[in-house]
Amino acid sequence: MLAYFPEIYPDELLYSALARYHRHVCSRSPKHTLYDLFGETGVRATVGLQSHVAALSQRIPADRGLSPERLTRDFTLYRYYTAFEPNSVGQSVLASLVDGPADAVHVRLGIAASAISAPAYLRYCPICLGEMLSRYGEGYWRRSHQLPGVLVCPEHGAALADSAVSQGASNQHEFIAADQKNCSPVATLPSWASSPRQVTLLQEIAKRSAALLDHPPVRSSFRNWGAYYRSAVIDRGFGKGKENVAQNLLREAFLSLFEPVIDLIPGGLGGDWPMAMVRKHRKAFHPLRHVLFQIFLDKRSPQRRPAPPFGKGPWPCFNRLADHYGQNVIHEIAVRHDQDRVIGRFSCACGFVYSREVGSRSSPRILDFGPLLDDQIRQKVAEDLGLRAVARYLAIDPGTVRLHASRLGLNVPWKPLAVQHSRTSVPDRDAIRARWLDMQQNYADLSRRRLALLLPKEHSWLYRHDREWLEQHSPTALHKKWSDQRVDWEPLDRSMAAQLRKAAREITREVPPQRVTQAALERKLGRPLRMSERQVKLPKSIGVLGEVMETTDAFRLRRIVWATAELHRQALPVRSWRVRRLAGLPSIASPSVETALAALEIMAGSSEV
Repeated sequence: MLAYFPEIYPDELLYSALARYHRHVCSRSPKHTLYDLFGETGVRATVGLQSHVAALSQRIPADRGLSPERLTRDFTLYRYYTAFEPNSVGQSVLASLVDGPADAVHVRLGIAASAISAPAYLRYCPICLGEMLSRYGEGYWRRSHQLPGVLVCPEHGAALADSAVSQGASNQHEFIAADQKNCSPVATLPSWASSPRQVTLLQEIAKRSAALLDHPPVRSSFRNWGAYYRSAVIDRGFGKGKENVAQNLLREAFLSLFEPVIDLIPGGLGGDWPMAMVRKHRKAFHPLRHVLFQIFLDKRSPQRRPAPPFGKGPWPCFNRLADHYGQNVIHEIAVRHDQDRVIGRFSCACGFVYSREVGSRSSPRILDFGPLLDDQIRQKVAEDLGLRAVARYLAIDPGTVRLHASRLGLNVPWKPLAVQHSRTSVPDRDAIRARWLDMQQNYADLSRRRLALLLPKEHSWLYRHDREWLEQHSPTALHKKWSDQRVDWEPLDRSMAAQLRKAAREITREVPPQRVTQAALERKLGRPLRMSERQVKLPKSIGVLGEVMETTDAFRLRRIVWATAELHRQALPVRSWRVRRLAGLPSIASPSVETALAALEIMAGSSEV
């Protein structure tokens, strides 16, 4: 049992508290401190996720209430790294940190394979350091300052500074406390610290990231996170249809929002991961990427989904021959737009189908009376009723009765339908079904699409009027059979890397210039790359892809060079406004682009002198 253990300050890392213990007790060596705290000397001093916490908790006086779970949850980065993991992963990581070595924890959380890495040095806020020295008489390492992608203090908005304490392997068994020797009170400010736009965005990222340490979201599965993000971006106007996402629009909007800091957080903003966030999640995404994506969603208000044009169902059935006439029993509706008109097609289970237009006060247009009408016409004709008597009984037009009686081939007591009008008769459902089934029997190996090409009229009629039957009596979808042949990834990787370089060169030669993106490379190669799913197997291709893909600024600078050459070719004065318009640049671009345009203006002015 330890006779002394320091009080843990607000937002302090467990690493920092153990480092202050080492300094306060004037320990002879780091190994001696490890033995006092953990009972062994082989424990690693880890900044973010400290292991062997149960052994440490047993040595701290019980009245301090520092259980292993509390030490891990409240004083390490555990909550941050497990904020978006399933509950099973969170519990497994917690057990590893509490009871034993945590060698596989970073692999389990996906941190080891992530492009986003922890800061190389422990970081501090100069303003926070001054407040700590004034209030506590000593400094300490704050948890929120060590999070990946956090470049400013969440509280003060001041740029964080790198200390002299490395997080590398050189200090893996030593806890080093913050002091004025390794944390200079006056730190050199980065160039972006004077940009309010950049600082504001970075502070929002810092606040969102720090909030995960104390108030992480409710644990959910990868699948649920993917469904949530997909629904959220569709609600914000990035939908393409009911369920698809307009990926190009999403990519452009995301990069536009984070353009001021895109070079400051390269690991967090590079690649096409924002598009992967709205697909099915098959793996974990780094918490920083969740933070960035949620900031993007909050910056855009959800669009109001228009109310259904015909209201919320069910809707009434107007089949007078059915016992549910006038009741709201229809659940199936198909809406189509015809220029400015919105038309709904209502299909009842009894076979009665009608349509109506939004805003129209006219009666519904009956498209199909269903099988009940045929039965009643047969019955009334057998009773030898006249045409108008049958029409009055069925509450339909006499011409409709005559038309259906002719279709059914009945021997009626009234004047039959003239031969010249026979082509306007209602199609024979049974005959159409028979032709569709016969074609399937004669061409059993054809798909539904090929059958529809052979019987276009029959397929069109069945699709419109007898869809349920068509679905039940059509060939099942053919599933592609994958070959069991194994792929030799190494030569494939070399070949694809060479193809990517060649395709990138071809794209850069296009006039007017086109940006080298993954989508452009896919179009050039004629196939999807999908290399993000095979990063381990295609390392060279992944490396080449990162080299050849252009950032927004690089592409705009290349457009400036092309626009300048084009103006020279046309013998026109090179002015920044001409270059901006010809290159398709926005009115306000990034500092590097604006600097290039200003340089052109200066050169043009000097040439006139």
